Amino acid sequence: MLSIKELINCSEECYAHVSVNGKEKETLYAHTELSQKYWIRIFRKKHIHVVIEKFEKEYLGPISDEAKILFETMLMNIVTFHDFGKVNPIFQKKKMGHEFHLELAPDSNIGSKHSILSSVFYLDYFLGKIKELEDRAERELLKDFAYINSYIISRHHGKLVDLEQYLNSLSGRSAEGEDLGVRARAWLENWKREVMGEDKVPKFRNRWERMLERNSEEENRKRVYLYALTRLLYSMLIASDYYATSEYMKGVEIQNFGEIEKCDEIINIYEQSPVQKSIRSYEETYYPRNQDALERETDINVLRTELFLDAECELKKNIDASVFYLEAPTGSGKSNTAMNLSFTFMKQNEDIRKIFYIYPFNTLVEQNMDSINKVFGENKEVMTQVAVVNSLVPLKERVDEDEWNGKDESEKYQRILLDRQFLNYPIVLSTHVMLFHTLFGQYKEDAFGFYQLCNSVIVLDEIQSYRNALWAEIITFFKGFAELLNIKIIIMSATLPNLEMLTENQAKTVRLVKEREKYFKHPKFAKRVVANYELLDQKITLDELMKHIFGNIGNERKILVEFIKKASAEEFYKKILEESTCSVFLMTGDSSIQDRKKIIEKIKGQKSVLLIATQVIEAGVDIDMDIGYKDISRLDSEEQFMGRVNRSAKRKGMVYFFDLDDAAGVYGSDDVRIEEKVTLKMEAMRKILTTKDFPKFYEENILPEVKKRGEEADSKKNLEIFFQEDVQKLKMPEIEKKMQLMNDNKNMLSVYLAREITEENGEVVNGRDIWEEYRQLLEDEKMEYVEKTVKLRNIRSKMNGFIYQLSENAHFQEDEQIGDIYYIENGENYFDENGILKRERFQDGTDLFI
Repeated sequence: MLSIKELINCSEECYAHVSVNGKEKETLYAHTELSQKYWIRIFRKKHIHVVIEKFEKEYLGPISDEAKILFETMLMNIVTFHDFGKVNPIFQKKKMGHEFHLELAPDSNIGSKHSILSSVFYLDYFLGKIKELEDRAERELLKDFAYINSYIISRHHGKLVDLEQYLNSLSGRSAEGEDLGVRARAWLENWKREVMGEDKVPKFRNRWERMLERNSEEENRKRVYLYALTRLLYSMLIASDYYATSEYMKGVEIQNFGEIEKCDEIINIYEQSPVQKSIRSYEETYYPRNQDALERETDINVLRTELFLDAECELKKNIDASVFYLEAPTGSGKSNTAMNLSFTFMKQNEDIRKIFYIYPFNTLVEQNMDSINKVFGENKEVMTQVAVVNSLVPLKERVDEDEWNGKDESEKYQRILLDRQFLNYPIVLSTHVMLFHTLFGQYKEDAFGFYQLCNSVIVLDEIQSYRNALWAEIITFFKGFAELLNIKIIIMSATLPNLEMLTENQAKTVRLVKEREKYFKHPKFAKRVVANYELLDQKITLDELMKHIFGNIGNERKILVEFIKKASAEEFYKKILEESTCSVFLMTGDSSIQDRKKIIEKIKGQKSVLLIATQVIEAGVDIDMDIGYKDISRLDSEEQFMGRVNRSAKRKGMVYFFDLDDAAGVYGSDDVRIEEKVTLKMEAMRKILTTKDFPKFYEENILPEVKKRGEEADSKKNLEIFFQEDVQKLKMPEIEKKMQLMNDNKNMLSVYLAREITEENGEVVNGRDIWEEYRQLLEDEKMEYVEKTVKLRNIRSKMNGFIYQLSENAHFQEDEQIGDIYYIENGENYFDENGILKRERFQDGTDLFI
């Protein structure tokens, strides 16, 4: 770590920040030292030296000791140079109120900017050092990284643009005429001559083709390594900068970055839970049960225990691997198995002290948080380390409230906000969308928590819910990230594609359940639910479907009906509600988590009930129905749906499949799983669903087609072109665009329907009061920014229970509008007696206020 005093002679004359009260100023020297302190803390806590060593070995190859030391010095001192540009006289005058060498002010194009100036300060210093290396190839290689590192510095206050856009600004070759880099270099040359009395700035490269294509012939793994290291350094820089600024402004010093504390105590509490004690007792007495005895077993918990122990044994045998597949039947206890595997990693590797549980839906996040609460709920110290990260829950307060008594509240809010922004929680529960923003988003806020992934366990649930057009890219990235950043990734599902077929990276992966047939073909799982295809002979009408359902409901049964289009579900709900003598409920994407909980509780207390739903029912909804009806779509969706029927395996379950809506219009034409030849219209697919032979389904029918499409000449789909053109060349906007999980181009309106909602604990929440609180918060101009930000995010989490997404063509008369949210006072008028949204009220233009 270089000393700023030795690099620039005015670091104590210039200022980096003005205090909150405007009375004190922090020198550039002091801010740089604080930023260096946090960089070093992150480096040590996250064992970044191991990452650097892996990168050097894989990417740099055999280079001289001199070149290697210079490479490491270049990385470490990104943080040292990141704010050198604040010596800019215009920055000092406009932002710091400090007159300093105004005769050397840059031109108006640069104005008070400082990041681009910092990047050329960095280049000036390190290009000079690189020039001293004897080996030409080493010089060229290290120059590549000098430019990449300077790019990171240039973007530390903004989003990640295309690397080439930045490089062209240095040469003035940008198609848009962007030449800030050229102007910054010219300013630096003048600055060095007049202030520092030094020679000229080294020439910058004029052309970038060779640099950007230097590794074009290399394998994708190296390209992922380059992307991961660049993003890691960017994440570390903005984190160090934020932490340092926060310490100066608010006095909040961050010592812990979300590592699990007292790991042994947490594991011990887990092992003392009733379920774990039962498993360990079984392990000592019976495990492993022989095949014949297991086939005769009728207790589903014995099978769950066997699978749990099989996976644990396999993990311990292959503890050094990075990517693990947990393929287990629906209802076999994957969540508890995954929790145990996460703790097993920590017992075996003391560097791993962070866990991410990642799910496709917020309902699954909520469900698994409930599971963790059941295990640790009585232990407050453990639960302070667990956080749900999504828009539906308030920001977590991790510190005992007693600590804030009599203290400045602003420090409390600062810590809460920093924890959330930088994922400073030991155990994080969140969604695929959050993870993919962290991995691929181009905005600064997206990358805040990327460094937290180092030395962590990531459990990915239901990976098949991703668009299959991205499967090859996903596994290629995941393998590279896992190897370089020392991440242990567990991918789990009941219908798990063999993604190894899609990647050239042959690094060892481990299947944690080696004998899958032992479980998938066991009667308790395979024959728990019988599939019936009598309704699949032809397209069905809603009237025909209703008639069939009424033939089954009479024997005190709970019936679940899934449609793949929300409009069909809503239409059927209205139709059957008029005819049914038993309770009828509707669950769609409109239903909030609270709505779903209420419906589930009502269903549990009734003997005869009809639940009409969309795909939201397939995962994360804890219900146990007697009979199911489902509109056919993807085979893995059919299996997920069957998991909602006869979950306890104490009786016989039946699922009828029918054909109503076109799946292509729902899932998109790029999903190969909705082509007719791989749906339940085909006898071969019905056999696969019966035998649970999903490996055959994927390996013979789906993955070859996914691979074929990834090899098409079309550059938008071609896997190799994407990694060679976009990833290798660090085209950050293109990478983010490609790796979006959902292609949602619909223009939707957010409508807030004010009404009263009764919470699970019986508390009545008035949406009108929440809206008023929101408005007052926005209008409060005296509240400090950080406190206001935290409170706004928390109130927005409450508001989510009242906000509904409607088409831009919806007809309604709002009472008020704040930002992009439309407020309707009498929200109750838009719901039926079951609390189901009457969406048609917005479609026919009915005005309830006349």
